[in-house]
Amino acid sequence: MEKGSKTLRITAHELESRDLWPLLREMEEKGWLERLNLLDCGEGYSLEIEVRAEQDIEHSERLVKDYLEGKTILGNSPRTARDVGREIVETQTVRVEQGKIDKLLALAGELIVSTNVLTHLVRRLEDLGLPVEMVREFKEYQSSLNRTSWGIQDVIMEMRLMPVGFVFERFRRVVRELGQELGKKVQFKVLGDEVTIDRNVAAIIYEPLLHLVRNALDHGLEGPEERIRSGKPEEGELLLQAERKGEHVVIAVKDDGMGIDAGVVKSKAVSRGLITQEQAERMGFNEALELIFAPGFSTKDEASAVSGRGVGMDVVRETVERLGGKVMVRSELGVGTEVALELPISMSITKVVLLDCGGLYGIPVGEVKEIVKVEASRLHSLKESEVVVLRETIYPVVRLSRVLDSRAVGVEGNELTLIVLLAGVAIAVPKVLGEQDVVLKNLPSQLSHLNLFTGAAILGNGDIALILDTSIFGRMV
Repeated sequence: MEKGSKTLRITAHELESRDLWPLLREMEEKGWLERLNLLDCGEGYSLEIEVRAEQDIEHSERLVKDYLEGKTILGNSPRTARDVGREIVETQTVRVEQGKIDKLLALAGELIVSTNVLTHLVRRLEDLGLPVEMVREFKEYQSSLNRTSWGIQDVIMEMRLMPVGFVFERFRRVVRELGQELGKKVQFKVLGDEVTIDRNVAAIIYEPLLHLVRNALDHGLEGPEERIRSGKPEEGELLLQAERKGEHVVIAVKDDGMGIDAGVVKSKAVSRGLITQEQAERMGFNEALELIFAPGFSTKDEASAVSGRGVGMDVVRETVERLGGKVMVRSELGVGTEVALELPISMSITKVVLLDCGGLYGIPVGEVKEIVKVEASRLHSLKESEVVVLRETIYPVVRLSRVLDSRAVGVEGNELTLIVLLAGVAIAVPKVLGEQDVVLKNLPSQLSHLNLFTGAAILGNGDIALILDTSIFGRMV
């Protein structure tokens, strides 16, 4: 057996002599095992065991050595070490670095951009009056290439996906230790851990979820005595749940605690100068819940070591919206609270509605409810804002040309084109160009201050479109 800083290599001869399955299971239960690598040594295979931390290597070496020498007996399994090695070989899996998959996905994105270029060229050929048969052949080739490009992209996307359960499992220890620290009995449950999500998204959402879990333990769940007085079981319940909805994943943190007291929230907001007493009195329950997203807001006078660690609900919302998602809060006093994060499965390629407003802009199709044209006379003034009534629903109207300080014409005419967002806001735009699949690119650091945009995309004809952050419009009304 050979030892590295974080690895133990068991030779082919040693593999023949012992059943390693109980050993591997023991290492996994102790939290030492990171991964297994089967290495071809020419004369046979050797098994490389990688541990999670360097301080685990000494314990792992002692356990493996004692087990191989027969000094330690672990469990009982009918499979031999050769069976374990054969199973690893026959899984037909290949380990690929994340960076290579990212590069492959970037190339697939460029391929999709190229197919968009071809679409643009086909339209030009039609305008030039080429024979119909020739244009038809070009269109068939373009359609075939488009299907192939998206097929490649879909396969690569599947390679980037991982079960959200890998993120959820990290919270078991957090809940157990914080529950003991706070003197609260907590039953931690997980649902939907098999739902898959992009690895990059999973890495980013850990901190927001950690804050929500800490908040639920600190602010939401009551202590055993208080729960008994309220007629509840002394053991509180904290649930992490994931659910696939179309091209999004909804991750919810639910507790059966005391719920959010809207009166307390409004009182704290008034004392901190966020709203006036008059505004608080007119404010409904859902409006009061929005106050928890104010920077630095807390219902506690002092931040504890559990929650309030510099990552407030405003940062949670900002992080989720930067990913193209949204945060929803539901609460009932005395029953519990649910905070749900709606996240895109992937952040790379998306379909957008393209707009011309003195420049090219895009809005993700997934954020659009409908696109309608209305007479300008249907707009009404309400508290220094404009609104429109569509099918008995009132929508605040934001004129994109004014937001962008653009001199684009068309929006001030007698007829308005409105893009109605799922967020409940209508955006008046000069011209809608249609829909297109685009590869999203992050804005360079020099433009990171432009919080109106989530990124940019290169179109088929080489033009660049800026992708609008639709969450901004909801805050303008």
